[in-house]
Amino acid sequence: MPGFLLGTCLLLAVEAGAALLLSEVGAPWIPVLLAVFVIGSAVPHGTRAEFTARFLVALIAVGAARLGATVRDQYGPPSEPLAAGAALVALLLLQTVILLRLSRGAPRR
Repeated sequence: MPGFLLGTCLLLAVEAGAALLLSEVGAPWIPVLLAVFVIGSAVPHGTRAEFTARFLVALIAVGAARLGATVRDQYGPPSEPLAAGAALVALLLLQTVILLRLSRGAPRR
């Protein structure tokens, strides 16, 4: 399995876990989002990704976790598996494209 695919699956699992934790009442949201940020910034490890790229991946991971928690809190667990699956696939594709782009590095001149 290519490294970027393993990284994006790891990131997706972390975001899903964080969304579940954040949807509970009284959840410690600062440590959870900080952990997501740290893991998100470490995912492009082994590539030539610079600080800005790592920060972007980590910020997207935190946003995905926070958005997932908000949606789960307002609407409850997904009642339509097809819609939840489509959202999951869209997020997986977005993250895969971002990590693939970072793993290829900057274009050479």
